[in-house]
Amino acid sequence: MKKLVLSAATLACATFFAQAAVAGPKIWVSMGDDAYQLLRAAHPQAKSTESHDVQVNVPRAGMLAKAVGSPESLTTRTDRIHVLQVDEDQLHRLSTEVHEKLHRCGGYIVHASRAEARQSLQELRGHLTRAKEATALAPSYAIDNQSTVTPLLTQVQESQVLSTIQKLSDYQNRFYKTSHGTAASNDLFNTWKQMAAGRTDITVSQFAHKKWPQKSVILSIKGTHAPDEIVVIGGHLDSTVGFLTGENSRAPGADDDASGIASLQEVMRVLLASNYKPKRTLQFMGYAAEEVGLLGSDAIAAKYKKQGKKVVGVMQLDMTNYQGQPTSDITLITDYTNAAQNNFVKALATAYLPELTVTQDACGYACSDHASWTKRGYAASFPFESSLAADNKLIHTPNDTLAKSNNSAAHAVKFAKLGLTFAVELASDAPVKAGQ
Repeated sequence: MKKLVLSAATLACATFFAQAAVAGPKIWVSMGDDAYQLLRAAHPQAKSTESHDVQVNVPRAGMLAKAVGSPESLTTRTDRIHVLQVDEDQLHRLSTEVHEKLHRCGGYIVHASRAEARQSLQELRGHLTRAKEATALAPSYAIDNQSTVTPLLTQVQESQVLSTIQKLSDYQNRFYKTSHGTAASNDLFNTWKQMAAGRTDITVSQFAHKKWPQKSVILSIKGTHAPDEIVVIGGHLDSTVGFLTGENSRAPGADDDASGIASLQEVMRVLLASNYKPKRTLQFMGYAAEEVGLLGSDAIAAKYKKQGKKVVGVMQLDMTNYQGQPTSDITLITDYTNAAQNNFVKALATAYLPELTVTQDACGYACSDHASWTKRGYAASFPFESSLAADNKLIHTPNDTLAKSNNSAAHAVKFAKLGLTFAVELASDAPVKAGQ
């Protein structure tokens, strides 16, 4: 008889799901079919109440890096998205399962009700269908600010990025419900306030969330010509080691996602040091609670949509410092992102960072905060540190430290430079209005 050997992680998973059958409050979520099948395998009682099919862009098999961004490099995939009600505790374990077995993050979005989930998916399907159509908010995507961008790129410093990653990973954890996660948000807020000191056109604020203590952090540079048009660069500030994360858990999250915050903060530092004044409003966001269903970014994007804010472009920086394969520097995620803006991001890399190789991949439903913006019709792009197959296997563990990246921030610097080109090219090109 063949002996079946189960890992400690598998046994812990089975025990947890058995105990969680009656644990935790029920909440409504939407999730991709791959994550849903993982949940069902461990907890058969969890059943979809309704499903929606959406069409997303994915890389065509065998396309070379030079073809990234061209129509022939993409094909479409139909994703089935499920709406269901589950125990909250099960979702935390599911996040770990998605990472371990699907080699990506997330896979679900939390909703206030079934009706909200249904409406969200119906809108998402419409937005993805119309993604190739011109809209009133679509910028020109012309690359015409070389005189501003080129000298700024030389000011990006690896030592600054490295210092930020180290500082953030030194917290015990940055989980959204712990005192450490709250402290990380408060300290980031104070750091950004200090960086913005003396600029009357800059505001730094914390976006409070009703159901957990960690706040999102937003630095906004008011546009000189079109302040009502907004360019966003974001990343999540929280960290996790899975469903058992608590006050004393060690979750350094150096790559996931101290690296993304460090890359975007370096963009911010360079622009502020040079006294850059954008024509469109430029916002930098450190999202709370990404690891538990994109909660922080979803709340912000929902408020922006309700208020009718004109977000012309969003870049998500989630994990930037682990180069999974030496043949690729930046991987553009094609699904649940905007194809036209992705082409623009690829063009930025070609124009300003020709030494970098850009490839493409797909990461599935709700794999990071860009999905919060996409589902509301905003153009979002997600440049990632590696292919999904070669991702950092130590994220969501106590070993997600700078040592995994050889105590270097060289890879994250590439994303800081890409983010800088994105920020300046989009924020500098607002049309001049009468009287300005």
